[in-house]
Amino acid sequence: MSQALEGRGGRVLGRSLLTVANLITAAAPLAADWNDSHIFNERWPAHARFHAVTALAMTAALSSANIWSLWSSGSGQASERFFAAAVPVAYWAPFFLAPVVPGTAVDDPPYPVKRVAGVPVSLLGAAATTATAAAGWFIDRRSTGFQAGGV
Repeated sequence: MSQALEGRGGRVLGRSLLTVANLITAAAPLAADWNDSHIFNERWPAHARFHAVTALAMTAALSSANIWSLWSSGSGQASERFFAAAVPVAYWAPFFLAPVVPGTAVDDPPYPVKRVAGVPVSLLGAAATTATAAAGWFIDRRSTGFQAGGV
């Protein structure tokens, strides 16, 4: 397996997984939140909507910058793959922290989150995207032989 991850093939696979994680991070929150359940929810205070819009814009901008950085320079800098993994992980991993904070919930009536085997699909997506970003970082790192700054 480690030989399969070395060299150009591993680099392309790693970058591709990081790209997928960043595309999901840019698009999925917009698709899930730019609607009546979040941004246009009349029950939300104006300031909560403000924060939702800024969070969506930030993740879309950072994820887009990551994708550009991964594919434009070809320099293979360790910081490129680090940030390409860090942004999706920083967005999605807190989905597991938020429900333990008193007063928070995964969904809000009348907008229930769909569930698979009792688990909210938002948490399943968060887990999958976090794992995709981590796998992309690991594979890309292995393909470069831990070069380029060691991150």
